[in-house]
Amino acid sequence: MGYVNDFANVIPPADETAIGQVIEEVRQKSGGEIVVVTLPSLDGRPASEVARELGREWQIGKAGQPGDRARNTGAVVLVSMNDRKWRVETGIGTNTFITAAETGRIGRDLLVPQLAAGNPGRGILLAVSALADEYARNFGFERTGGTAVAPQNDPRADPGAQRGRRGGGGGNGFFIILVIIVIILMMRGGGGGGGRRRRGYGGPVIIPFPIGGGGGWGGGGWGGGGGGGGGGFGGFGGGGGFGGGGSGGDW
Repeated sequence: MGYVNDFANVIPPADETAIGQVIEEVRQKSGGEIVVVTLPSLDGRPASEVARELGREWQIGKAGQPGDRARNTGAVVLVSMNDRKWRVETGIGTNTFITAAETGRIGRDLLVPQLAAGNPGRGILLAVSALADEYARNFGFERTGGTAVAPQNDPRADPGAQRGRRGGGGGNGFFIILVIIVIILMMRGGGGGGGRRRRGYGGPVIIPFPIGGGGGWGGGGWGGGGGGGGGGFGGFGGGGGFGGGGSGGDW
């Protein structure tokens, strides 16, 4: 897992890099965490429920202590392609400075037009950038246009590594899950030839969860429980405080 989890294979590499840079700047300058997830399908579940569960299970957002302004300031940007549904889910701390009205505006004005035009990567980049602007206003930092600001000897300085850099420390169980994901993607891509698929985003997706080793997206199995403290599964902040804030819709 990383900040940009393109399970539907719809975000062009350039957009993915730019999205990762914006998210990384927010994390470094405020402690807030924005995570993007694209899925082929929600399998009949409400987008709000899926986004909230992702936030809790992946423990997105800083754990922190009471009084820490960055505590539980996570956000999940979820797009389901076959369902044509989107959701911007905000953590309990994020709700104090990004309202449901604002996430609704971001979705309607920035994300939906690009999704409808067949440009999901661009739409997600615009939505994430708008969220980043709200973090900057609340925490009082100046954005640098999405340029990664991590030290050069830090793996976070390579935006292209965003998808995989959260995998460390998961042990053999996570490695097995990763192998399964690769096999499924190869099968969906006709044996791995022909480059990265940009369309045809049907089929099952496996999303790893901390309880039970992994959940089969498209086949059930979500783990369970809600995120607590002590470090996030997959390397996120360990907060996981999501109570249903945010907005969503379709296109």
